[in-house]
Amino acid sequence: MKIAGTTDIGNRRNENQDKYVAGRLLNSVSFGFVCDGMGGVKGGEIASSTLAKYIEDALYVHNESPSFNHEKTVLGAIEDANTAIYNMGNKKTEYRGMGTTLAGVVIDGNQCTVYHAGDSRVYIVRDGKLALITKDHSVVQELVDSNQLTPEQARSHPQRNLITRAVGVDTQVKIDVAELEVQQGDVILCATDGLTNYVSPLDIIEILTTDNVFAMPDKLISRALANQAADNITAVVLAI
Repeated sequence: MKIAGTTDIGNRRNENQDKYVAGRLLNSVSFGFVCDGMGGVKGGEIASSTLAKYIEDALYVHNESPSFNHEKTVLGAIEDANTAIYNMGNKKTEYRGMGTTLAGVVIDGNQCTVYHAGDSRVYIVRDGKLALITKDHSVVQELVDSNQLTPEQARSHPQRNLITRAVGVDTQVKIDVAELEVQQGDVILCATDGLTNYVSPLDIIEILTTDNVFAMPDKLISRALANQAADNITAVVLAI
């Protein structure tokens, strides 16, 4: 397993409200998560950092237990982070309504568990083909699902940044959890919308099928910046 990740402020933002965590645990378990914060000047950064830290800390702490269950650990950490972010938002007016997306994976052998809320995404590249594992929780995705918009129209729709689910904005949050089998040669990408809104699927495939795994996140971000990315940009790559 090779893991690489990076984040960039983008071309137009004054601060980076994206956060990512990635690493290896005991017994050949690996993980990678991206979070895209929202809400106020500082609220987004606080929300995404809080969620990322809760997940990372929980995985490393509970991984040492003989009864380690990574799904229970991750979902518990998300629930705790959701409560913490929501409470912080209620205490300070400037943080009210803050929250964060989540997209990430835990890979245990050939089993990959995907966790998702919001419009950050998880992709897999296998045999030169790109597949989107997650479905956006967003206004435009609902319009696409109801055949009111085509996927092409959704990419430039004025409401494309409005999400319908996020961690920390309410007392509870629903997390989509999916399972898939991975195999040697697969590449998993976890990315915020600052990347996926500005880098085409063909460009993602081109970059994720190169030899140098550790250069992939930088190449993806460079492509987004070249396409005038107006948002923070974050990518985590896990190559099996």
